[in-house]
Amino acid sequence: MMTHFLSIFVGSFLLTAIVRRIALWRHALAMPHFKHGPLLPVPRGGGYALFFAMLAVFLMLYQYRLIDLGATRALCFSGLVLVIGNLVHDLFPLSVKVRLGVQVLSAIAVLTWYHRDLVVLFWESYLYFSGFWLPVIVFGIMAFINIFNFMDGVDGFAGSQAFIMIFASSVLLAFTDESQWSLPLILMCAPLLGFLAWNWPPAKIFMGDAGSSFLGVFIATLGLLLATDTSVNLWCWLIMMGWFIVDSGWSLVVRIMHGNDWHRSHRMHAYQILARRWENHFYVTLTLWLVNWLWLFPLAWLAMNNESWGVPLILLAYTPLCIMCWKLKAGESVNNDPGEPV
Repeated sequence: MMTHFLSIFVGSFLLTAIVRRIALWRHALAMPHFKHGPLLPVPRGGGYALFFAMLAVFLMLYQYRLIDLGATRALCFSGLVLVIGNLVHDLFPLSVKVRLGVQVLSAIAVLTWYHRDLVVLFWESYLYFSGFWLPVIVFGIMAFINIFNFMDGVDGFAGSQAFIMIFASSVLLAFTDESQWSLPLILMCAPLLGFLAWNWPPAKIFMGDAGSSFLGVFIATLGLLLATDTSVNLWCWLIMMGWFIVDSGWSLVVRIMHGNDWHRSHRMHAYQILARRWENHFYVTLTLWLVNWLWLFPLAWLAMNNESWGVPLILLAYTPLCIMCWKLKAGESVNNDPGEPV
């Protein structure tokens, strides 16, 4: 396993380096908007390298029969739809409606090959997600896609969240001696680490919308697969997504209440406010790691062992994060001002 892990890591690292070179050559650059220090443009498009590195992992896992054909197709095609859509958008800007349509197609691709029955224990009752509930799953997948888009505004932030969730799931499965998904999860961490080596603060390349969109649908799909195949239930996944869900959701609701253009991009999420206040992206990303491992991970472990506690554990996990957003006045701006640059 170690040989495969290192090979994937090196492959992802080199592929990101190649994409970075191409971005520099093509002048595909983005301004980091960091107000202290020199404002040097950074290559973008690293998400394409991350996707193809992860695609190779999916195909390898299927070749070794570590994941089934349905899971492989769901993971591959859902991401491919978004990456192609974002590539077209980079070349010929698409309208918001068209991009939402691409997200719907990606979510449908997941359900097309997700040959499983999703059952969630809600208090003492079981919810069977089929038929009427399928549009809810589509909406949830689209929500994850957009959440990762919203939260990709600080160096290493979105990539770290994806890595933490995948690695934390492998740790949770180690507690239960479930080996079916343990190796696939570990190998899925390798492309993220190879990319994070370039994206870690201060970032030498940005993932762009292609990368953040892919991570969103990938994490959503993986969560559905784990919820049906392992003890890592949906509550665990929602708890580990705590910061991303609360920060993006709180900011969205506040902007709607204040009459702002809620569909317009802004820089008033809690994590972006922290980046400006601390004048350092590394500290914000480090805080994400600490919150996930010291607060959310133990609660996810409790949810795995006590699925009927899902709702109260979600409330417990999200409460301090809501307080953080409230204290930082996340989402608040005046006259649609998106806020200071991060």
